[in-house]
Amino acid sequence: MKLYYYKDRHGNFGDDLNPWLWSKLLPEMFDDDDSELFVGIGTLLNNNIPKQPRKVVFGSGAGYGSALPDIDDKWTFYCVRGPVTAARLGLAESCAITDAAALVSTVYNAHAQKRDGVAFIPHHVSARHMDWQAVCRQVGVRYIDPRRDVETVLSEIAGASAVITEAMHGAILADTFRIPWMPVVLYGHVLKSKWEDWSQSLSLEYEPRQLEGVWDPDYNFGTMDRLKIRTKRSFGRMGISPASWTPPPPKSTKKEIDRFLTAFEGLTRNPSFQLSRDSVFDSALARLVEKLDQLRRDRRIVV
Repeated sequence: MKLYYYKDRHGNFGDDLNPWLWSKLLPEMFDDDDSELFVGIGTLLNNNIPKQPRKVVFGSGAGYGSALPDIDDKWTFYCVRGPVTAARLGLAESCAITDAAALVSTVYNAHAQKRDGVAFIPHHVSARHMDWQAVCRQVGVRYIDPRRDVETVLSEIAGASAVITEAMHGAILADTFRIPWMPVVLYGHVLKSKWEDWSQSLSLEYEPRQLEGVWDPDYNFGTMDRLKIRTKRSFGRMGISPASWTPPPPKSTKKEIDRFLTAFEGLTRNPSFQLSRDSVFDSALARLVEKLDQLRRDRRIVV
């Protein structure tokens, strides 16, 4: 069986949880045989999933893609992320449990670290728009880069006393570790429906704080590339922009960035953190574990 998940070329810990977590929970189950796919963590349930292989679904959500998948007898559902996904796919309400990333708590001790300070996690796409390390340093919070490896991100979340996050799996892991969190939206690529799907699975409301995001992405590039970008912008301001040129990345004005920094600092000083109730989370986790045990029995996996 092959593990099916989204792989971002820049890295995204939420997606990268898949090989890290499932190899621990379902040892020796996965190989490169794509005649059967395991569809786990992520907003993966769409028409991009190959039709021919058999599919085993555990905790995934619907949302991205141009259409929903055609469900037939090649699909086996153990659970999906939340009630929005279950309704859209015509599944029983009981199939909606919560995001499978909650199972991280069964293999990772998040309470071993001292918790200190508020941390910020942008969406993995947003991470390239700004030098968030510098932004967070200026407003007095810790930056967690969602593009880093899973172990590093888990450790950094576990070491925070609270989390401000644009990345949904930042909220999911914070909630799993019983760390208060606050959702924010900075840019238009944040998908509201997937957040609502997960939030509703734990009897939460998704009410993010809104900020107008800005762009200052030049820190991503080396010295020569930054020089080329600045040159292109200068020529662009003079009306010179040959069609053969690759357009430079957008860059906000200093006034826009200063305004954003003021707003972001105000948000960190007046947060509205939340956390699912212990009883609700514990119940969802117990149901996930029950489904995991069922999968192990079905596949004769001994752990």
